[in-house]
Amino acid sequence: MRIDAHQHFWVYNPDEFDWIGESESVLKHDYLPATLEAELVTQGINGTVVVQARQSIVETQWLLSLAQKYPFIKGVVGWVDLMSPSLEKQLQGLQNAQALKGFRHVLQGESDPHFMLQSRFIDGLKVLHKYEYTYDLLIFATQLPQARQLIDKLPTHRIVIDHIAKPDIAKGENFNEWKADMAAIAENQNVYCKISGMVTEANHQHWQEADFTPYMDVIFSAFGPERVMFGSDWPVCQLAATYSEVIRIVERYVARLYPEFSQQVFGLNAQKFYRL
Repeated sequence: MRIDAHQHFWVYNPDEFDWIGESESVLKHDYLPATLEAELVTQGINGTVVVQARQSIVETQWLLSLAQKYPFIKGVVGWVDLMSPSLEKQLQGLQNAQALKGFRHVLQGESDPHFMLQSRFIDGLKVLHKYEYTYDLLIFATQLPQARQLIDKLPTHRIVIDHIAKPDIAKGENFNEWKADMAAIAENQNVYCKISGMVTEANHQHWQEADFTPYMDVIFSAFGPERVMFGSDWPVCQLAATYSEVIRIVERYVARLYPEFSQQVFGLNAQKFYRL
C-alpha cells in the first residue's frame, strides 16, 4: 500500500486560517477529499494520513468524520490541548475513534522556543504515550535544540519530525547546525522523519530537484530508510509545486539511492509508525 503520510483538508475561513499569507491566494480555497482523491489515483497512492490545520478539538472531530466517509483516509493526526486538566478524560472519549492515530501542536507558531519544554506540556505528551498515540513535531530548524531536549525526556514515545524540521533550503543557511541536530535526534530509534514540506522552504519559483538532495542525504543517513516516510503536504505544497512534482522529487531520489526501500518510504514506514 502506498501512503501519503502528510496532507491537510480545510474549509477556508480567513479568521481560522490566519497563517495563510496575503500572497498565498492558491491556499484561500476549500480543500476537501474529493479534490485530492483524483490526484491520489493518478499517483498510485492508496491512502493518506490527514493532519490538523487548526488548533481546535472541533478540527479533530471534523477530520474523524471525513475519515468515516472516505476510506482512503487511513489515519488522522488531530489536535488536543496537552496542558488541559481534562486531557485524559478527552482522550478516553476518543478511544473508539479507530482512525485517530496521533496529535500535533503548531509549535512553529509559538513565540517562546521553550514552549515545548514546559512541564505541563511534557506531562501531556506522556499522557498521549499512555494511550499509545503518536506525536507529530512541527518546528522550525531554529527550534531543534529545544526539540532535542524534549525528545530526551520522552525516550519511548513514537515521535515524527514534520517537514524535516523546515531548514532554510532557499538560502542554505545554517545547514551544518541543522544536520548536527537532526543526526542527534535520529539516535532515538523511536523518532521518525517525514520527507515533506521541502518545496515550500525552497525558492518557490526557481527551485530545482538538486536543491533537495543534500537535505535528503542527511535525513536518509541519519534516520535510515526504515524511519523515513513520504508526505506531500498537500495542498500547502501548491505554493511551490504540484502534487506530481513533489512526489517525483522523492521517488527519483529513492529509486537512485535506496531502490530496495521504496515500499518502506512510500508506505510501510507510515503503516508501522501510525499503526494504520
